[in-house]
Amino acid sequence: MANESTSSTLDDLIQPLIAETRMVIGSGVNLADYVTVRAEAAGKKGVLFPEYGSVTHSSVAEGTDGSNQAISTSGVTITPGEYITMATLTDVARDTGINFAQFGIDVGKLTKEAKRDSINQAIYALFDGFSTSIGSSNTNITLALIDQGVKQLQINKAPTLPDGTYVLAITPHVKQDLVGLYAATSVANVGSVTDYIQSRGVLPPFRGVTPVIVDNLAAGTSTGQIDEADTKCGLFSPAAIGMAIRYDVRVEPQRDASLRATELVITSAWAVAELKDGYGIELLVDNKD
Repeated sequence: MANESTSSTLDDLIQPLIAETRMVIGSGVNLADYVTVRAEAAGKKGVLFPEYGSVTHSSVAEGTDGSNQAISTSGVTITPGEYITMATLTDVARDTGINFAQFGIDVGKLTKEAKRDSINQAIYALFDGFSTSIGSSNTNITLALIDQGVKQLQINKAPTLPDGTYVLAITPHVKQDLVGLYAATSVANVGSVTDYIQSRGVLPPFRGVTPVIVDNLAAGTSTGQIDEADTKCGLFSPAAIGMAIRYDVRVEPQRDASLRATELVITSAWAVAELKDGYGIELLVDNKD
């Protein structure tokens, strides 16, 4: 039978799609790389992120029993939710020589970019929930503001990234002000900082923070995508926010006979939530050039 969609042609479509979605998530800034990520166990619903209470390690006299200490096993449970993208390939498009592999790559790229957007927006929205907020309206980000936030996180004994810094998530508009601070402190000139950004997508670590530029946020004052007066950025420890993943990417073809088309249903399942309030700080800064 001519012009039918066989398992071979569908494989030509789906495999490049999956490969592309996994590649795209690794390019660009993904805030999921800066939070605590755990996978949901098979057969379970939700992921427990345990929080342990503090204990002491005290001296003891010879022949004296130590005091037993209870270790808390409380925590936050995050239950993943489903996200979906659906694309439709009509029979006419299929039968007129569409390149299945290229179509799969294109759809995969669009889907993963959309997924990365959703993740970044969900994490960025959590900054508004941090009880500690510093900064003020119509005021550029400053070294004093960064130092104040880092000091507070250190007082709260918030864990750092492996390089000893905290994450500072900012918008492209705030980035322009921050780049000037590098030059002002003689840490690096503007040219070298710009080169660093282009090669890595983040600014060089300084003043105890690693600034991460988040450029795919939804429009609006609170999320800072457009040239608004103010935005709420986040200074946080990786332990401040958790991300639970049930599965990464699933692609299923679904025939719609009445439409004379094949639908591609692309799903993922994940969720993010605050783990420890004291490990994150909201920064209110000017977001208008």
